[in-house]
Amino acid sequence: MKRKQNRKILLQTAIDCLNQNESCILPTDTYYALSVKASSQVAVKNLFKIKKRDLTKPVPILISSLNDIRDYSDTSSTIVRKLAKKFWPGPLTIVLPLLGGIPEEINNNSGFIGVRVPDHSFTIDLINLLEEPITGTSANISNVPPSKNLSEIIDAFKNSVCTYVDIPCGEETLSSTVIKIDNNNGIDILREGPITLNQIQKEVS
Repeated sequence: MKRKQNRKILLQTAIDCLNQNESCILPTDTYYALSVKASSQVAVKNLFKIKKRDLTKPVPILISSLNDIRDYSDTSSTIVRKLAKKFWPGPLTIVLPLLGGIPEEINNNSGFIGVRVPDHSFTIDLINLLEEPITGTSANISNVPPSKNLSEIIDAFKNSVCTYVDIPCGEETLSSTVIKIDNNNGIDILREGPITLNQIQKEVS
């Protein structure tokens, strides 16, 4: 598969693939993401298939701002807005109560959805042009560590992905920190990454 180098061509190629319910490999500030349109049940089901991911394990979505999920989640919480203002764009995934509107496969019909604004201009531009969220699960086969080596990723997925965006990821060496905020604004840390629990608690105290 030929890799395009022109940014505009890369963006348009990826958008065309996503609009055809295909999967793309996109750079983020942490690792490459395996991305499809979050609203497409067909694309989401295929993502689980090619990643060989257990259907009981939810996947996060990437957004450009809280406004992108106003139809999916209640984003009026002061705590959510404080954390978004402080840590987005960046390596913090916030798991929020879900109102609906996305395929149940994304979140295993759990009633929650993980969201993040990646600190990577290419992927932010793509989300804005696409005008809807995309999945942000790491571009690796399940139970294999994520990688920033695009050649390894291409070899792993071969022709099951529509396009690979040959732009480097950011400098983060850990996957994003994941926190869960419940309906009562309680915060649980599900995975600590570049952003620590102390940093989070300091911001909301």
